[in-house]
Amino acid sequence: MLATLIVYFHGFVCCLAPWNLLLKEANLLAGSLRSFLNRFSSARKLSRANLACRKFVMSASVLNLTPVRMVVGLIFAFTLSVVACVDPACGQTSSVPAAQVAEMVAHVRVAAPSDVAALNAVPLGQRLLIEQRYSEAYELFSALLEKLPREPAVLYGAALATFNLGRPAEAEPLARAAAEIYLAGVADRAVAKPVALDQRLRGADALVLLAVILGVRGADTEALKSVERAVALAPERFDAQFTLGRALYSVGDSAAAVKAFRAALALKPDDARAQFFLATALEGAGDSDAALGAYRDLVRRQPQAAQGHLGLGVLMIKRGGVEVEKGIQELKIAVRIDPTLYEAQVTLGRALLVRKLPEESIEHLRRAAELAPTNPEPHYQLALAYRRLGLNDKAVEETAIVKRIHESRRGEGAQNGSTKRPDQ
Repeated sequence: MLATLIVYFHGFVCCLAPWNLLLKEANLLAGSLRSFLNRFSSARKLSRANLACRKFVMSASVLNLTPVRMVVGLIFAFTLSVVACVDPACGQTSSVPAAQVAEMVAHVRVAAPSDVAALNAVPLGQRLLIEQRYSEAYELFSALLEKLPREPAVLYGAALATFNLGRPAEAEPLARAAAEIYLAGVADRAVAKPVALDQRLRGADALVLLAVILGVRGADTEALKSVERAVALAPERFDAQFTLGRALYSVGDSAAAVKAFRAALALKPDDARAQFFLATALEGAGDSDAALGAYRDLVRRQPQAAQGHLGLGVLMIKRGGVEVEKGIQELKIAVRIDPTLYEAQVTLGRALLVRKLPEESIEHLRRAAELAPTNPEPHYQLALAYRRLGLNDKAVEETAIVKRIHESRRGEGAQNGSTKRPDQ
């Protein structure tokens, strides 16, 4: 199921986790991925939905890392490139004044449906999406929906704004309706070929958004079908291939995910996100040599991308032997570029501890504990480091923290077990 993804914890042991647990655990990594996703997507900051998810999951349990890198993107980082290409006006760099937005909303609300198109409200809404002003975009698209309830561009914009406000249940029917209307035009022989082509591409974009929404809501099979349909309709669409790769990896089909990411890279050879996720999928497929090459290629192309050094460093340490020392150096580069990378900090601290460098490991393990306060792993490693340094009092303190975290989780588990799980 798409609701299940392969994750790992201490020692790189593979296990399975449902989406609701992922949403708790992956959020601990949201801060770590923030700079990477911001650097390689059209977004300039985390959306309100991202922050809401992060706040929701900061109370979570065990953090499972490498494949979480893959799926955090699926949950949190639906790119706005499909919006950006809709209208040239979206490429403007000046910010839209709030007063202009409020004035447009007022004009739309009093206008007759036949007069709305002349207001050019849809391009304004698209600019708001580009600027990640989702509340204002939602207000504008909601007003437009009252006048143009069957206009697919309005439905799509409303779906994207709603989803980024953290309301996937409300966004789902909007995205579904947009896709259905766009694709109905494709099947209509009375529609001119250029128009049908445009509607096919936009319909594929709507299906990709729908897949992301469905994945977050736990409708796993339907989500995968939606993005597969998008790729069948528009294999030339980067977002479709990219999201398909993420979805396939989520269900454990790493080999198919590799093909999808390679197809995405064929469309955008320099896209660092696709290169990173390709490396992660290759690693998941057990082809560590190819994964190592892909991570190295990412580091070569984007030397200031912390995630490239992170993936390369973690994999080298996992492979062991003479590569461990090189892996440590890569992780040091990663945390120097971005100190908020939890995975880099905890893996580096653990590796230094194994290398019998407990004093050096403490700095990174402390930082990991700050980044993921409800994760017992850095505290467990800190206890080991302090004992090796003869600091038994501090070791006892860290062990007590580990115990409290586990007790808290057991309490949460018992409470959750007695509560009926809501439909998602």
